[in-house]
Amino acid sequence: MIKRIGCWMGLALLAGACSGCGVLYTVVKSESKLDRLAVPMTKAEVIDQIGHPDRVLRDDGRLLVWEYSLTARKQWLYELALCPISIWIGGCIFYPFTNVAAEHQREYPYHIVLVNDELCAWGTPSAILQRRRACASSGTAALGSGGMLGRPEPVVTGVGPINRDTIDRYRTMAVMPFVDAVAAQGSGSRVAGIVTTLMLDLDVNMVERAKLDEVFKEQVIQLKHADDAEVLKVGKLVGAHAIVVGEVQQWERTVGEQISRVSLAFRMIDVESGLVLFNGEGHGSDATADDPEGLARVIAHRILARFGSQTGLLGSGQIGVNWELQELAGARYYLVRELRGGRPAEKAGLKVGDWVVACNGAILSSVSSEREAKRLCQVEAGQTLQLDVRRAGQPIEISLTAEKRPGL
Repeated sequence: MIKRIGCWMGLALLAGACSGCGVLYTVVKSESKLDRLAVPMTKAEVIDQIGHPDRVLRDDGRLLVWEYSLTARKQWLYELALCPISIWIGGCIFYPFTNVAAEHQREYPYHIVLVNDELCAWGTPSAILQRRRACASSGTAALGSGGMLGRPEPVVTGVGPINRDTIDRYRTMAVMPFVDAVAAQGSGSRVAGIVTTLMLDLDVNMVERAKLDEVFKEQVIQLKHADDAEVLKVGKLVGAHAIVVGEVQQWERTVGEQISRVSLAFRMIDVESGLVLFNGEGHGSDATADDPEGLARVIAHRILARFGSQTGLLGSGQIGVNWELQELAGARYYLVRELRGGRPAEKAGLKVGDWVVACNGAILSSVSSEREAKRLCQVEAGQTLQLDVRRAGQPIEISLTAEKRPGL
């Protein structure tokens, strides 16, 4: 009798241990291990940090692509919740029982790209597709999980009288349809959309395209052939304080050479006075872009970086963080959503999920707008930014030095 009880207890312990293996497996295989990667890092250091790959997808002596099958960051919670069930129906003896029962995918592919045995890019296949091509085309490319350092920089300019003292007069702007490049129908509309999105990121209120189209139709004005006087009139009718007009001068993809070439220009105009507030233009070529739109986005971004720095909407420095203004119990803070590999924020120890509650002693709890919060946390290139952080409820101080923003 005692032996039988002991046998049953042994089986129960074995089943419990096996079921626990499902939880342990998802912890060991979690995608969070990729957080250990940073540029620069050698092949040996990558293996030391995250282990050997599950598959080698490419190895031509120069470019090396590894695949890791990893679970979601909180998959272990899912497995733990179903432990009471799986322990009685086999647990991880037939692992992954829980995933089969719930028709839930356990693992996802992640790619690691190395050039000449040095880390170049990492992430999900779709997220790093463009960066992987950049790695393949340039042995000196250095890419992190959020940015590209190997892409050739376009030549851009951006000047005008608008500045940080006058920007608040132009809280609402409207981007008019850009003139298409020759033999590239639709290129103007695509660039106008890019500029609109980037200006929204600068916290400028933008008139919706649908509203613009409606007013153009009411005024019986051809969008692509309207002169400045007509578009200024439209700008007033939609409530904009300034309008953006522009043209795409070049939009090419040379198939044989696999090179994209883009040239564009735009200007911001005060709708009341007709004064040109800012004039920007840029051009470039890029062997890493599959389509000119990617290069156009970089050019527009660099031009508007100058606009943002000139008007105080951006600092000349960057720290490599994507954060979002949140509010809890009436107090505001920045929630860290993403960190760019090898950039100051990551190097200083900031983590995804951290709450930034103050910048250089300026508390964010009572700010009234996104623009006000951004100005409190702006930093110039080479300057130190002191962050007061809450991590799992515990206060942490992080100090970092900003690097120069591309395009400035």
